[in-house]
Amino acid sequence: MKSIQTKFIALILGCVLLSSAVIGGVGIFTAKTVVDEDSARIMNLLCSEKAQEINALLSRIEQSVNTLAVYAVGELDSVESLRTDDAYIDAYTQKIQSVAINAANNTEGALAVYLRFNPDFGKPTSGLFWSKTAQNGNFQEFVPTDFSRYSPEDVEHVGWYYLPVKNGKAIWMEPYQNQNINVEMISYVVPLYVDNVTVGVVGMDINYDVIREIVGSIRVYSSGYAFLTDKQANIMYHPEFPIGTSISSMGSSLRSVADELLNMGGGSYLFSYTMRDEARKLAFCSLQNGMRLGITAPTAEIDAAKNRMILQCVIVLTVFLALSLLLTVLMTRRIIRPLKELNEAAKKIAEGDLSIALTHQTKDEVGMLADSFQQTVNHLQKYINYINGLAYRDGLTGVKNKTAYQETVIRLEEQTRIGRPQFAVVVFDINGLKEINDTNGHDFGDMLIIDACKIICKVFKHSPVYRIGGDEFVVILEDADYQHYNELLVRFQGALEEFNQYARPDGQISVARGIALYEEETDLTFSDVFKRADESMYQNKAIMKRQKAEVKVTDRV
Repeated sequence: MKSIQTKFIALILGCVLLSSAVIGGVGIFTAKTVVDEDSARIMNLLCSEKAQEINALLSRIEQSVNTLAVYAVGELDSVESLRTDDAYIDAYTQKIQSVAINAANNTEGALAVYLRFNPDFGKPTSGLFWSKTAQNGNFQEFVPTDFSRYSPEDVEHVGWYYLPVKNGKAIWMEPYQNQNINVEMISYVVPLYVDNVTVGVVGMDINYDVIREIVGSIRVYSSGYAFLTDKQANIMYHPEFPIGTSISSMGSSLRSVADELLNMGGGSYLFSYTMRDEARKLAFCSLQNGMRLGITAPTAEIDAAKNRMILQCVIVLTVFLALSLLLTVLMTRRIIRPLKELNEAAKKIAEGDLSIALTHQTKDEVGMLADSFQQTVNHLQKYINYINGLAYRDGLTGVKNKTAYQETVIRLEEQTRIGRPQFAVVVFDINGLKEINDTNGHDFGDMLIIDACKIICKVFKHSPVYRIGGDEFVVILEDADYQHYNELLVRFQGALEEFNQYARPDGQISVARGIALYEEETDLTFSDVFKRADESMYQNKAIMKRQKAEVKVTDRV
C-alpha cells in the first residue's frame, strides 16, 4: 500500500518534470539558435572586416596605378608619333619615368613598375621597366621584356600585357614567383587606350607577402585561421597547404564549399566540413581582386559558448529538479510527520517509554493532541535535565564535578593522539583546610571552599572549572585563556589578596596553584600534563608554608 507521502511526491514531481521538460527544451533550443546565429555573425563579421582591410590595400594600389595610367594618357600628344617616331617614344618614356618611379615608391609593397607600349608600335622592347633587386632595395632600370620572343598566347611570360588588353579593362594577375629576388608577387595592370586605339599597359608588381601577412595574422577563437583562394577555388595562401591545392581535393566535404567559392557565395551563414577527422566551420567573402578570403575554426571552439550555455541550462534544470524534489519531500513530510510522530509516540507510551520529542506541531486538531503529548515530554525533559545536573555539577559549589572532569580528560586524551591541541591545566588547592575544619567546623570550611571557588570562577570565567576533590579544583585553559594564562594567574593573585583584605582573619583564604602547558614533545597523555601541574602546585604550597613559617618567626622576634 502506497503512503500518502508517496502519492504527494509522485503528483508534484510529475508536474515539475513535465514543466521542466517543456521549459528546458524550449530554452535549450532557443539558446542553441541564438548562439549559432551569434557565431555565424562573429565569423562573417570578422571575415568582412579583414576583407575590407585587404580591399583597402588593393584600392590604394589600384589608385596609384590608375593615377599613373591617367597621367600617361594625358601626356601622350600623338598616337601616330608612337607608331613612327622613336625619338618621341624615348622622350615620352623619360617624361613618364620619374612619375612612375615616384608612384612605385609611394605604393605599399611595390616591387616593380612598368609602362609597355603596343608591340605593334616601334621596337619590341619599347617602354620602361624599373624593379627592385631586393625587397628593401631601390628601384633600378631594366630592359623591358622583348615581345618578339613570345607568342601572344604565352600567358606565363606576356600574359600580363595581353590579358588586360584582351579584357579591355584593368586586371589583377594571379601570384607568381619572381626568380630574380625570390619573392612571390601579384600584379595590377591597366590597359591604355587613346581614341579606341590600344597604346599599351601600365602596371605594378606588388609583394604578395603584404597581403599574406594580413591574412596570416587573422586569428579567430583559439586555433582558427584565415586563407586565400583564387576564383577557381585553388589555394593562394594557407598555413598548411601549398599554393595551387584545389579546395575540392582536400576532402569530400569541401566540394560543396568549393562550389560556393566558384559561385562567389558566402554571407550570413557558415559552411560545415571535416578536415583530418576534425569538424570545422568556414566563412568567406570575395576580394576586389577576385580572390576569396576564408576564415575557419574547429566546430568545437565555435560551439564552446553554446555548449557552455546548454550545460548551464542542464545544470539549472538539474538544480531546479533537485530543489523541487527536496521541497516536495519537505512539504509532504511536514504534512505527514505530525501523524507519524503521534503514532510512534502512542506506541512508546503504550510500551511504557516516555522518551519522546514532538518536533512538528500543527494548528489543528492533530496539533491539539500533539500539544498534550509535548507537555508530557517537557515535564520529562525537565526531570532529565535535573538528573543530569546532579550527575555533572558539584553539589556544594555548583561548578563541574569529577564526572564532568573525566569526560573532558577523555576528550583531551583523544586530541593528543590525533592532533596538536593547545591547552593548559591549572591545579588549585586550599591550604590548611583540615585545620580550619578541625578548629571552626566543616560548615565554616565549606564556606571557605565556596569563597575560593567564586574567586577562581570570577578570574577564569571563560574556562571550565572542576572540583575534583574536597579542596582541590582544576581549570582547563584553551583558546584565548590559554594565550593569556600568565595574565590570568596574576589576576587571580590580585583577586585573592583583595578578598583577604576585607575578610576576617579566620576567613582569609590561602590557595596554592600550579600550572602546566601541554608539550607535544614530552607529554604523551593528559595525565602527564596534570602530573606536572600537580607537582607545580605542591611546590607552590611548600613555598607558601615556608613563607608563613618565616613570618611567624619574625613576629615572635
